[in-house]
Amino acid sequence: MRNWLLEGEQVELRCRPHARILVWPITAGLLAILAGSAALAKLQPVPYSQWAPDAAPLREPAMVLLVLLLGFFLLLYPVRRVLRWNFTRYILSNRRLMVRGGMLGRTRAEYLLENVQEVQPAQNWRQRMVGSGDLKLHLLGGTERTVAEVPELNRFNGETQKAWSVAFRAAQPAGYSGDDGTSEKELRKLGRDN
Repeated sequence: MRNWLLEGEQVELRCRPHARILVWPITAGLLAILAGSAALAKLQPVPYSQWAPDAAPLREPAMVLLVLLLGFFLLLYPVRRVLRWNFTRYILSNRRLMVRGGMLGRTRAEYLLENVQEVQPAQNWRQRMVGSGDLKLHLLGGTERTVAEVPELNRFNGETQKAWSVAFRAAQPAGYSGDDGTSEKELRKLGRDN
């Protein structure tokens, strides 16, 4: 049993943020490598002597500086974003929704499903094209949290709604289970009014 699961808790769904968020970091990294390669080609002895004949002693320091700047940029933006994506997990259990992240130090956001009043999926046009989206959680006390770039939004939303309704029913006092003919829609509305 994993040490972060509560007793009797089961994982329903586990995933990473949608890979769509890596398009710009990877594109920027590839463009930086392309620009750096072109600049290093211009700093080779023959081309360099043609466009900067009097600056021969500066060629090697310029090459080292260019490689260092390129490496720094790659570590600062694309590699960091890919690592952040790789180490972020969305975990839906039968009791809570967790967002875990971090490579060296772990961060964790936990949302108890019994404290969730409403689960609302949201998509912009780019997210709709790839099937991802944001999941907005309206919590007790009027706070709203967003789980960004959830892959397979419809499936994740369906599983969250199912786990939420089970947790909501389990958190209700005896005699409030809907046995009196109350529909699930009415129960959800009652849950939002509290």
